[in-house]
Amino acid sequence: MSEPRVAPYVWVTWISKLLAGDAHCAWAAWFRAHHTYDRLPSDFDAAKWASEHTAMVREQAEALRQASFSVSLEDQNAFRLLGQQGVTLGGKPDIVAWRDGEVRVVECKTGQPRHADTIQVMIYMLVLPHAQPVWRGRTLSGCVHYQTGPVDVPAEALDSDFRARFREMMAQVGGGTALARVASFNECRFCDIGRLDCPERVEIQPDDGADNHDLF
Repeated sequence: MSEPRVAPYVWVTWISKLLAGDAHCAWAAWFRAHHTYDRLPSDFDAAKWASEHTAMVREQAEALRQASFSVSLEDQNAFRLLGQQGVTLGGKPDIVAWRDGEVRVVECKTGQPRHADTIQVMIYMLVLPHAQPVWRGRTLSGCVHYQTGPVDVPAEALDSDFRARFREMMAQVGGGTALARVASFNECRFCDIGRLDCPERVEIQPDDGADNHDLF
């Protein structure tokens, strides 16, 4: 069962997927922001992912050091930024690297490229100068590094449109009004919120439609 949080708390990936359109159930993000809960067990191989991800982070960090960057990793980059409406945003970029006037945020991904990965890096680029004093007044660029290679995220990506959409999403997910559920098998099978908290959860893949028709 779930328990209400003292104050809303949002993790970066909860909103990056919504902003990118990789997830559509805004209620799930809202629920996580406002509650702690017992997560459903998953068949995701966390140990395998951790091993592959750690190796990728170390490889990219070493490549940056060889290019004369100074590097901070994961927990060194963790932040909690309290907003004006009492909502806290938390995150932990894989790598922050800097040399001279250049600062770069690097996120390592072991899976297939997704729009949400780019949005995640963009949020880090936007937030870090406000969350950590050392980066204040600095312009950050970014990169998502996949096993197939890097995808650069330029500083110019943080335009007024993105800033407005980010602000609106934080207000909605951190707000007091529950957002709409979008329950479907594809959405729910990757969600760790159980039926006790979400009675609309879909756990059975729907059958194909009837084949006794003459539509096509």
